[in-house]
Amino acid sequence: MVLYTFRRLIQLVPLLFFVSALIFFLLYSMPGDPLYRMLEGIPNLRPEDYERLRKLYGFDDPFYIQYWKWLWQLLQLNPGYSREYGQPVIDIIIPALKNTLVLTITAVVIGKLIAIALGIFSAVRQYSIGDYLLTALTFVAYSVPAFWLGLMMIILFSVKLGWLPTSGIVNPDLTPGTWQATIDWMKHLILPVSVLAISEIIQVQRFMRSSLLEVLRQDYLTTARAKGLSEQTVIGRHALKNALIPVVTIIAVTMPRVIGGSTVVETVFAYPGMGRLLYTSVMGNDYVIAMTVVMILAVAVVFFNLLADILYGWLDPRIRYQN
Repeated sequence: MVLYTFRRLIQLVPLLFFVSALIFFLLYSMPGDPLYRMLEGIPNLRPEDYERLRKLYGFDDPFYIQYWKWLWQLLQLNPGYSREYGQPVIDIIIPALKNTLVLTITAVVIGKLIAIALGIFSAVRQYSIGDYLLTALTFVAYSVPAFWLGLMMIILFSVKLGWLPTSGIVNPDLTPGTWQATIDWMKHLILPVSVLAISEIIQVQRFMRSSLLEVLRQDYLTTARAKGLSEQTVIGRHALKNALIPVVTIIAVTMPRVIGGSTVVETVFAYPGMGRLLYTSVMGNDYVIAMTVVMILAVAVVFFNLLADILYGWLDPRIRYQN
């Protein structure tokens, strides 16, 4: 197991190298001139000054030179300087990452626990009224776009009822660290967390149900029941771990959003996280931030897929890794 993990980590190096080159090429090819946007509004800028600045910032360098400079800075945890915000990229990403982690970890934990519980209920109570009701609600929720659901929640709970704030993360008029600021911060989280949690429930609940139903039909569970074990013991101690194997794959695919955030939800609620930062950086042609955020997402995808492979062996002893 240790050798397998070590080999996989070594194999990730060329993969991440290729992904970084692809990310840089795609964002490098975006239309528009980031230098022009940075200098926008400066009066009487002469063409020779513009060309001098292009050379100073390295925009005249060949593609591979710009890529190596960016990669070397990234490896040093110094991805560059944001021309849109006028700050180092790392100083912009860290606060956004903290906000996203709070939002998405809360939503993922709540959503996946509810989804697994509902999936178990639907499998154990197959073809019951509750199972049919959950199936119908899941399909309806699956067809609802996240941005529409977010807007409807804002209209209902913020505009109509006035219970919750519409956007942002905290009221700037409140003193940070006070009890009122903490309560206000929690209120700002309720709507975006709810939208993300509903998305998590939709993705996992149906997989959990179908996986557990398949496991419950296995012969070894029939033997366990024949030995006199209660249904609760059969499900909790024997069926649940094996039923979680395909669910782990779904969770691993969606977990990078914990770091990357949800661009749609964070944009709808004007939440200052990684997803909204990616959106504003792309729209503002600030490709230094965009490349860094996308690279962080790529590393997260690779890491969580590796973690899923390792969890397979723990959940199912029948899976053996070749050392």
